[in-house]
Amino acid sequence: MESFPVFFAMMASYFLIYYFRNSNPNDVTRASNRAEQLAANQKYAEAEQILLRLVKDIERKQGKDSLEIASYLRRIAYLKMNQGDKAGAERLFQRVVAIQEKSIGPDSPDLLSTLGYLTQFARARGDLDSLVALMRRMLAIMTAAYGHNDGRMAEVYNALGLAEYEKGDAAGAKSAFRRAVEVNEKVAERSTPREKELAMNLENLATMQLKERDFDGADSLFRRALAIREKVTEAESAEFGTSVAGLGGVLLGKKDFAAAEPLLRRAVEIREKAYGPNHPLTLLALNQLGQSLTGKGDTASAETLLRRIVAAEEQEANRPLAIAEAKDNLAGLLRDRGEFAEATALYRRSLEIKEKELSADHPAMAVPLRNLGWLLWQQGDLAGGERNLRAALRLGERGGEEANKFVADVLYNLGLVLRDKGDLARAELLLWRAMALAEKSQGTDHLNYASVLEAIAFVRRAQGDAKGSVPLLRQSLSVQEKRFKPNDPAIAKALLNLALVLNETGERNETEALLRRAVLIYEGARASEDPSLGTALFILATLVHKRAQFAEAEALYRRALGIMEKVRGPEHPQTANVMGSLAQVLEATGDLAGARLLAGRAYNITAKTLGENHTATIDMKTRLNRLMMKSAPIQES
Repeated sequence: MESFPVFFAMMASYFLIYYFRNSNPNDVTRASNRAEQLAANQKYAEAEQILLRLVKDIERKQGKDSLEIASYLRRIAYLKMNQGDKAGAERLFQRVVAIQEKSIGPDSPDLLSTLGYLTQFARARGDLDSLVALMRRMLAIMTAAYGHNDGRMAEVYNALGLAEYEKGDAAGAKSAFRRAVEVNEKVAERSTPREKELAMNLENLATMQLKERDFDGADSLFRRALAIREKVTEAESAEFGTSVAGLGGVLLGKKDFAAAEPLLRRAVEIREKAYGPNHPLTLLALNQLGQSLTGKGDTASAETLLRRIVAAEEQEANRPLAIAEAKDNLAGLLRDRGEFAEATALYRRSLEIKEKELSADHPAMAVPLRNLGWLLWQQGDLAGGERNLRAALRLGERGGEEANKFVADVLYNLGLVLRDKGDLARAELLLWRAMALAEKSQGTDHLNYASVLEAIAFVRRAQGDAKGSVPLLRQSLSVQEKRFKPNDPAIAKALLNLALVLNETGERNETEALLRRAVLIYEGARASEDPSLGTALFILATLVHKRAQFAEAEALYRRALGIMEKVRGPEHPQTANVMGSLAQVLEATGDLAGARLLAGRAYNITAKTLGENHTATIDMKTRLNRLMMKSAPIQES
């Protein structure tokens, strides 16, 4: 009894084979219709069996390369797709292509539909190389059949651009998007323009220009897209929001924060309505709005927006990378405000998210690694700073020449970390590499180049080569004089740096001239509490003091002391150093009581902050003892 079902199934199979072998066209039609009915009732497996039998019957009569077989194979492929068997469906479509190539030729436009399905499968499994190859073949067939500017080609070019972008081929993506624009523009010349599609093509091309930092090119393209959207889409539609956000992003890149802000606010409003408040595209627009507010100096409003994005991490259905980007921006805002601890925590969390979502070696990791390394260095964690900067350097160096500016910046910061660790020789090597890349990527008149020159100069000075640092500091000053106005405090700082080194090399006259010029700039800028002004006044006072111009020296020392007490604090060793020098002037002018008071204060400060055995403390004690031996007791009033 158990064998009966098997026997019955075998007999049914034989009957169906016999039936189809001997069937007439009407029978084939009925079987085909029956398969269609079964498929309509979602009985895909049964429909597939009927079509497979039809295929075998046609193969027996016409051979395996019949176009009729291809048509049935396509139908079976659709059934497999409905059953979730994508791999099986793809194999069938590939067989259809092979049949069509033999029957109608490899360049027939009839292949386009089947190739289109194969592109869907390639995209679904992430095979970008196959996807690009298929679309390029489709474009070649379309070009041969319809010419270079057939309207149907624009959609394929746009899809090709997206695939090339995903592959990381920016040039290929840009070229494909540009062709999509050109084709749609040609269509508009001879028929009804497909304006929505053209707007999308313009936006994609503009995005590529924006990534290349071609802000003017991107600006023009986004404005064209926005003008089209204003005509053919609703003002609150998601598509309209794309153009608005794109143009706002361009203006943000141009640092035109005032013009960017209203566009980005509108983009936020549109996307909140279209997608919801926590959709990744909404968060992206909020992120950019926060950046524009930061650029305008409204850091309080920017912080509120960025914290809103960061808070979305706790909610469902949010893309983590949007959150990570907001954490980076908020960390940058807090870093610039000096709130290093929270900024450090945000950068760490951003890196955790990006490593999980992307990989530890993804290029997007480079910038937060650099920023975290800088923060750790600033907080005294030299080992952590070096570790993160080296990781950022490793990723940046993979970016080729496009990453030269970034790599130069990392090398510069890494060189400063090694300098602070006392590894001066290796620090100098890194800084020379940074200078070469800064020159290559930004030129010798850029402020970053000037900064690297200064860093090398001070590393050489720390190694005992003060004379070797002078030409570097002169070159740095020259660059800054080209980039800043003559009365900018940055010029005063550069003058002071050069003066400090010239003072060590014995160039007293030039040192004094540079210091007086620096003091004038600081005074003109009303930088009365700038510690650099205090340093300039102190060094200038020592020069005047050595010439026995005691009146001027005393005035300069007193001014320097007032600044140091405010900026460094009354108990700081640098404050004590100025007190000690001022005490020497008072001693020279006969004010022994005043000298003794200042020397006593200076000694107490250095003993407390540096210790009794520090050379500065010993020197102050020696001066104080000498004054006590020379001066009469202080009379209290």
